[in-house]
Amino acid sequence: MKIIDAKLQVVEVPLPHPFPSTWNPGNPETKLFVTIAEIITDDGIHGYGAACDSSQLLAGIWDTHIRPLVIGKEITQVEAINTGLVNASLYAYRPWCVEVAVWDALGKYANLPIYKMLGGVQDKVLAYASTGSLKSVEERVEDAERYIAEGFKMMKLRAHHDDPFEDVRIIAEIKKRVGDKLKIAVDANQGWFFTGKRSVAKWDLKKALNVCRAFEEIGIEWIEEPLYGYDFEGLAELRKRTTLHVAGGELNAQVHEYRDLIKHNCFDIYQMDVVLSGGFVQNRKVAAMAEAENKIYTPHTWTHGMGMAAALHMAGAVSNCPFIEYCYDPPYWPYEVRDMMLTEPLVVDKDGYIAVPQKPGLGVEINHELMDKYTVLRK
Repeated sequence: MKIIDAKLQVVEVPLPHPFPSTWNPGNPETKLFVTIAEIITDDGIHGYGAACDSSQLLAGIWDTHIRPLVIGKEITQVEAINTGLVNASLYAYRPWCVEVAVWDALGKYANLPIYKMLGGVQDKVLAYASTGSLKSVEERVEDAERYIAEGFKMMKLRAHHDDPFEDVRIIAEIKKRVGDKLKIAVDANQGWFFTGKRSVAKWDLKKALNVCRAFEEIGIEWIEEPLYGYDFEGLAELRKRTTLHVAGGELNAQVHEYRDLIKHNCFDIYQMDVVLSGGFVQNRKVAAMAEAENKIYTPHTWTHGMGMAAALHMAGAVSNCPFIEYCYDPPYWPYEVRDMMLTEPLVVDKDGYIAVPQKPGLGVEINHELMDKYTVLRK
């Protein structure tokens, strides 16, 4: 059960269509970035985890910080490994795929899926269709009809025009056309910003409050990331003054930041990400803190198939996760593109639920042939 080696594989797969994501305006995504961590044990088990970036920074500390941290440890020492990764994260960019790989190896050793080792609350989760681009009313109504036909009960739209009341107008029309057939949530993408080709109009508390009041009239389910993710006081004040549920926290880091978000009462819905922020160990702790305050925990999943699988196991392990994000925005981001790193995609059933993988560990298989074809770096 001891770890004898740790490997890193950085992959950049060309996308079939450029993806004009709202979080990186003016700079369409052209590649699926995947950083695969592989943990090898003395009894021949291989565990895998994957980040959603081309992590040259993680590669830079692989031999100095990551391999010395994990090699020689038992795969059961996930808490100690996670603590070491907290320190490593101060040097490099989000090393949590390493911890996911350890859990994958541990699940394979125990012959159990990860969610059952973490709590085993539910074996399927209601999925909502999460979009990532801006489209016209007609295009989004067409998308909504597809989602309804495929079993979804809710979709999330982006509010990212320079004038947020243009977003309000568009989403109000979509809501009018869709009616009660599909619930709508809104992501404002104000929690963090790329320094890209085009700047985005930032919301302050007054603007966020005015936009929220307009969305209250429409009847959306929640507003996500309406202010900068570290504006704890502003988020708390906004939450007090709107009847909407407020969601966020996808890129905050480590349990202490989430403790402060929860202490300030910033959100109704906490969206920590397993592979972007803290791994399973810290996500489990944050989910418990949120549960103690009668708040929802539901993992952020805008990564790729391996990230989606990790999020599903986390969602299946806790009792305060009623739904999960399912990133799905054809033609830019169909699930076949999101999950191209897997041998089989993760799909919803006719009732809008997605099953937690039941095979040991993460329960999914990497398409190694495709990943090897587009590998740009190995350690």
